[in-house]
Amino acid sequence: MLKNAASGSPTGQEVAAGEGVFAQLSGLMNPKSVAVVGASNRSDGWSGMAVPVLRRLGFAGRIFPVNPKYEELNDLKCYPSVSAIPEPVDAVLIFVPQKLLPEILEDCGSKGVRGAVILASGFSETGEEGRAMEETLREIANRNRIAICGPNCLGLANLDSGFMGLTAATFPEDMSAGRTALISQSGQLLMVLLARAHDQGVRMRYLVSTGNELNVEAADYASWALDDPEIASVCMNLEGLRTPSRFMALAEKAQAVEKPLIVLKLGRSKRAARTALAHTGKMAGAFRTYEAVFRQNNVVSVDDPMELAEAAALFEKCPPPRGERIAVVTFSGGWSGVMADQCEALDLPMADFTEKTVDGLRPLLDFTPPVNPLDLSGNVNNHPERWGQSLKIALDDENTDILVVFIHQVRKSWRGRLIGPVLELSETADKPIIVVYDGGKVVEAGYEQLARDGRLPIYRGSQQMLKALKRFTDYHKRAKRPVDDGMGPQIPADAGARVDALLAGGGRTMAEDVAKQALLAYGLPMVGETLVGSEADALRAAEAIGYPVVLKGLADGMEHKSDAGLVHLKLGDGDAVCRAYADLAEKLAGHTLNGKPAPCLVQKMVDGGVEAILGMQNDPDFGPMILVGVGGVMTELLNDVALRRAPLSRTDVAEMIDETRLGRLLAGYRGSPVADRAALEDAVLRLSALSVAHQDAIESIDINPVLVLPEGEGCVAVDALIIKPEDEA
Repeated sequence: MLKNAASGSPTGQEVAAGEGVFAQLSGLMNPKSVAVVGASNRSDGWSGMAVPVLRRLGFAGRIFPVNPKYEELNDLKCYPSVSAIPEPVDAVLIFVPQKLLPEILEDCGSKGVRGAVILASGFSETGEEGRAMEETLREIANRNRIAICGPNCLGLANLDSGFMGLTAATFPEDMSAGRTALISQSGQLLMVLLARAHDQGVRMRYLVSTGNELNVEAADYASWALDDPEIASVCMNLEGLRTPSRFMALAEKAQAVEKPLIVLKLGRSKRAARTALAHTGKMAGAFRTYEAVFRQNNVVSVDDPMELAEAAALFEKCPPPRGERIAVVTFSGGWSGVMADQCEALDLPMADFTEKTVDGLRPLLDFTPPVNPLDLSGNVNNHPERWGQSLKIALDDENTDILVVFIHQVRKSWRGRLIGPVLELSETADKPIIVVYDGGKVVEAGYEQLARDGRLPIYRGSQQMLKALKRFTDYHKRAKRPVDDGMGPQIPADAGARVDALLAGGGRTMAEDVAKQALLAYGLPMVGETLVGSEADALRAAEAIGYPVVLKGLADGMEHKSDAGLVHLKLGDGDAVCRAYADLAEKLAGHTLNGKPAPCLVQKMVDGGVEAILGMQNDPDFGPMILVGVGGVMTELLNDVALRRAPLSRTDVAEMIDETRLGRLLAGYRGSPVADRAALEDAVLRLSALSVAHQDAIESIDINPVLVLPEGEGCVAVDALIIKPEDEA
């Protein structure tokens, strides 16, 4: 689907077509009748296996084989075409060569088919000829309001209804429906993830290989799945976003229905920033942009394909936690130490047992202390009843939010006495219980027993469990964030018109003084300054501003003035100004600024304060991305910044500041004065408002440094850079 270049949103015509197709998704995802076009009697291919598989999985709807070569297949009447079927047809599985597809889709349209799965490849992924064929199919599908899965995909499945339109070499033996949807732009990765999730006891409800996304995108399938009350989470493997605005609408919907999106975004590091002129452009890369958008919209972002299943297990099998404090029960002192170290590294707090808990545990222990992590040592062998008793006491502790149970290498005869009490406890628990069953192939049977039972999330190792648990607790913590009041700073009524007039000037890079006028129009505080073109003008300006002052040279191609030696600080008198001006005049000889001789800028010297950077990068997918972090000349080296998509809320701004060292610096680091954080937050919100209002005309903004003065004294920007898009310059 094409996008408006500026907004990333589909056009009105495209939205209408998309909404029409989305209304058909139930026919594709949950059909009551299915036609198999190209059905055959081959037992070694999906054209012959599709009908038997539908029957084996218990699909209760009507099945119609379609192939003019046969009169009957699999004890069912076979029809020469879809339009020849005398009953309504919701969905069609198409197993025919590419060249036959336009005719078949037209036939489906005349029949009123709602959805079709096109498995064939050889379309836009192959070049111009394939792209043209894909456009032909898109036109036919949209005109007839047929929702298409594919082409170039493995298909889809609804395991609750038994509808299997998914082609693959192997499937897990148990294909019963669970509470998780898995939607992948990679077909083979979908099948790997299905197998790994199954190994972990996670059962899928919907499976979708989206392929080339002819007229239904990954976000559309996910949105449809969120409407199912049985769905606990939606897992997505994304290579790209065809229409970013659809994904943003999906993320908003997921928050509204309180169901997590768990997303693996591939290729986050490949797309370079659109410009290298601004610090913000260099630091707001693809990875950081996606992470920021996900965090802002409480999307659970994972780094590895297997993490999808590991995180989904918690959302499917655990109640929401009250907090994030973990209690660990094990029978190994070594693993107690491992857990303590790993929890600290991931910033996951461990519960401190209350006195009541300590008193209850002490009689159950021989020589180990009643502390968390709790090591029961040999009690699991000598006094097996103490295992279940200890688990319950640890879980019931008022400081315990989550219970993690470690089961290690044990004899086969011990398996029941360890697994049984954990499962029994889970039947009445209102807190998450997680099992780590570790020990390799020697204890694999015990792991598989818990996976088959399916009641508890189970992991083979502590590291992957804790990483998934961190995603789980962070999601629930962000879901409880206070709702912002929506009241931003008051923007002057004429701000937009003033900035538009300034942006109409020539040149891709706005002169610093002009950039500051644009920012000042929206109320961002700027240092007092005067543009000068001679030594005499510089002296008069310095006297008017008041010493000490700063002298800067401005020239095209020298956006980072400190690096070019064009900044003189702390000029305390006229002689210092004259010397500095002479140096700059020599360096600027022959240089211009927007076609005129390069000038200088005299500024008031502002001492002290915490240095911050504010910025905006207009991302091609998500629009204006606002950057906040530690500023100054070391900005890029430190790279300590946070990013969010505009428009920002006050909660967004507060989180951004606290994500970086800037939060600690503003709070009065090592005896320095507490800085005016409120003034900085106000400036960020004003930058957000400007960026949204003028996103079509601005590519990047840098304000570095912003000096945040002691509390009550405000903040002030001393340098600024605004870059316009190349085609706007």
